[in-house]
Amino acid sequence: MAAAMLNSRAQTAGNVLACSNIVRDLSQNSQKRDVKAACLQVQTARKQLHSLKSSSMRSTSYKQDSSRKRNSSSRITSVLEAQGRRTASKHGEIIKNPAEALMEHFGNLPSSDITHSSVTESADRLFLWESIPKLAEAQTFSVYELNEFDRDSPAFLEFSRQTVNKVDPDTGAHVHALGDQVPFTNKLYDGSLKLRLGITAGICLLMKHYPGMGTPEMKRQQFFFPDRYETLMTWYFGDFGHISGQGPFVNYQDTLMSITGGVGFFREARGVVRLHNISPFKFFYTFTLTGIPELPKHLTASVVPPSESAAAIPEAVACDPLFTLPNFSN
Repeated sequence: MAAAMLNSRAQTAGNVLACSNIVRDLSQNSQKRDVKAACLQVQTARKQLHSLKSSSMRSTSYKQDSSRKRNSSSRITSVLEAQGRRTASKHGEIIKNPAEALMEHFGNLPSSDITHSSVTESADRLFLWESIPKLAEAQTFSVYELNEFDRDSPAFLEFSRQTVNKVDPDTGAHVHALGDQVPFTNKLYDGSLKLRLGITAGICLLMKHYPGMGTPEMKRQQFFFPDRYETLMTWYFGDFGHISGQGPFVNYQDTLMSITGGVGFFREARGVVRLHNISPFKFFYTFTLTGIPELPKHLTASVVPPSESAAAIPEAVACDPLFTLPNFSN
């Protein structure tokens, strides 16, 4: 079809040239009647050529637009471009979640150690998430943070003694006050408590102590102090990458922290995380995020309801390779 159109355009262009020559020759011979007829032929030929050019341009533009759309659909990586894209079945075959496929690939790679080359390789892995489509709608998943008393965490630093220096008049014990700090690091498990994800790490800056606050159950817990902190922390998810957050931690009620950034799977993540304080050593987080790939099975298992008795299964506690994320932090 394209070849025929080009031949037609060439023929029409030839007609225009021929008619123009006729006009020139006839003008020289002053044969006005024949000149007028030749001019009409030239105008007709020019109209045909213009019509063919317009048709050709529309066809080319359509092809370019179609090509751009095909290329765009195959390269969706930004939350601003993806609109509810999901993995689906095609010709009766299930298309694997791309995040799960990439994690399987990571699982076949040797785990990194503290050498420079391995650390660099681990960092390079995080950039492989750039090619995985991101979803614009919010997705939710939950994780557990457990203190298993094997990381010397938390550390309570009584810096307010240098300024406020509040003391209980009855016991002489230090009273929590502005300036105290609590650096911490604990273990991170999925919502089913069957998969070790990594660790948490952060620091809480004490803003204010609220005597008498908290439920009767909380008040019976050892090391419970009704405090409000400003918290900076990070959740590490092995080869998925990590999420950083900041916001209030009030240990006698649920609070919301903002997501301030992330890498790997979470590079474009935006949203919030709800912090539920089960006990001073056990926490339950619910993330609501946009800009991340479709959630994989590692983060969507059935959730164990939060309770003081909730505990990870022995295999996950022992870091059995079948119950840990590839390259998880420990």
